[in-house]
Amino acid sequence: MVSPAHFDDLLAEIRSEYLDARRQASLSGQTSQLEPAEAAGRLVREHRKKQGQSLQDLCDLSGVAYSTLSKIEHGHRSVRLDNLQKVLSALGLKLWVV
Repeated sequence: MVSPAHFDDLLAEIRSEYLDARRQASLSGQTSQLEPAEAAGRLVREHRKKQGQSLQDLCDLSGVAYSTLSKIEHGHRSVRLDNLQKVLSALGLKLWVV
C-alpha cells in the first residue's frame, strides 16, 4: 500500500511532468514561427532558467561576455557561432547545424 506522503510526492511529480510537457508543446508551436536566432535565444534562456542560473552565472561558465549572452537570448543575428557554441556547451547542450 502506498503511504499518503509518498502518494502526494508521486502526484506532485506527475503534475510537474504534465506541466512541462504542456509548456513544451506550447513552445514548439511558437518556435515554428520564430527565426532560427530567436528560437536559439529562447532555448538558451529556457535552459538557463531551468538550471537556476543567472545571466552572470552563465557568462562565468561559458566565458562569453554579458552583452553577447543578452544578444543571444534576444535573438540577435549578429552573434558569432563560436560564442553560441560556448553558451550551449556550458548549458550541456549541443549545436546542430542543418
